[in-house]
Amino acid sequence: MANEFKRILLLKGFQHISDYQFRVIKSLLAKDLRLTRKMQDEYDRIKIADLMEVKFHGPACVDKLIGLVKDIDEIKDLAKTLKNEKLKVIRRSRAKEATRVNKSKLNKPSPDQSTSTTNKDLGLESIKDTPVKEKKTTKTNESKRMNLKKKQDLLPELLVTSTQSTESLPQTPQMLPPNPSSSSSTKKKNDIATKIKDSKRKTVSQKLSQLPGTSATITCPTGSSCPVKSIPPPTPSSSFSVKKPKLMVVPKEASREEGFQRGPKEVMVLKATEPFTYDVRESERKMFHATVATESQFFQVKVYDVDLKEKFIPKKIIAISDYFGRSGFLEVFNASSVSDVNPDRKMEISKSLIQKANATPKISHLYSQALGTFVNGVFLVDKKLVCNECIYYEVRDNTGVMEVFVYGRLTKISCEKGDRLKLICFELALSGDKRQLRSIIHSFIKAERCEKSAEEKFEVSRSWFLGFKKPSL
Repeated sequence: MANEFKRILLLKGFQHISDYQFRVIKSLLAKDLRLTRKMQDEYDRIKIADLMEVKFHGPACVDKLIGLVKDIDEIKDLAKTLKNEKLKVIRRSRAKEATRVNKSKLNKPSPDQSTSTTNKDLGLESIKDTPVKEKKTTKTNESKRMNLKKKQDLLPELLVTSTQSTESLPQTPQMLPPNPSSSSSTKKKNDIATKIKDSKRKTVSQKLSQLPGTSATITCPTGSSCPVKSIPPPTPSSSFSVKKPKLMVVPKEASREEGFQRGPKEVMVLKATEPFTYDVRESERKMFHATVATESQFFQVKVYDVDLKEKFIPKKIIAISDYFGRSGFLEVFNASSVSDVNPDRKMEISKSLIQKANATPKISHLYSQALGTFVNGVFLVDKKLVCNECIYYEVRDNTGVMEVFVYGRLTKISCEKGDRLKLICFELALSGDKRQLRSIIHSFIKAERCEKSAEEKFEVSRSWFLGFKKPSL
């Protein structure tokens, strides 16, 4: 939904104003967006829209532009267009939410349906619900009496009781005594009906015998009770197969959420960086990165209030609310958005999920990812090239190599060939015809000097052998 409001800013707003009018708007937004004179001169429509989306969340960014354009005579009619577009987005969002709520209500089964389904599964439907079709006839009273007798004979004579339940199953009505004046054909029909009843008794007996720990009695043709052998509950060695719980699928990448999220979302902190300065314009702005997880997902988080660092302690469970999802990150701006949970709250995070959250993607995999994807990981530096105010690194693993482009404040980090380079929030971009990992304003970098592993030493030796260079082990 947040992208919809940004679309309004760009396509319905900035696209329909002149360069001069856009410079006027940038000047009026300079205080809110903390724009320096240089930024006012250099920032285009896209960058200003990005800043407005972060500063004024959701529809507020459109409202801000409406308040500015309605005071400029040449484009004051644009305010009405922007307002209408904003209302369309809000209405669509509310309609989707209402549809989702209605579907969830319709999908809930009623109690009557659940009871009916249970009775059918056990094969113990109430006799009073069994439809009996009656045919109209104009025969004699003798024929009517014979038809009535047939219907009564077809009713099952079952009396089922359970030793484990206080509820008894409904009893069938008693049979009328046989009519001595019945013909031989009637007796044959009675024999057939008796066979049908015996078959039904066996079927119900078999179903009851499958219920664990029950015993039952069945009314025999003679009127006496015929006990059905009680079957004990199944043991682990019985033939009944026990269904194993389904294994949880561990996500391979961080989960994404888009737009403003009310929450709260309870998560466990897996790790967090130290606070760092990401913007030195006018006043220093600081932030830190964190990785958090639920029992089934993990998320990358940008925290813009460094006072919250004391809450982002590994293995601590916290609740995050009123946050914003964008570009694969959860963005937390205010201290009030993070709170403690009940100390007794437990959360079981699987080792496999933690490993995925901390894993470094293979370089070969990065070549199949979409441009604009943000990457975290630790990579081995194979080459370094300093060029003016930027640095080019070449990192490698056993699947390939990739270029890393660093500029600005991050060039002050000391890192040499053979070091491990920890990258957080680096954008997968295109430089000419090749891919590279490029730093942005929120990127974090750290050099880690450590002994090479046996695998890395083998790679260095292999590179020397193929390129006839002296290995540096």
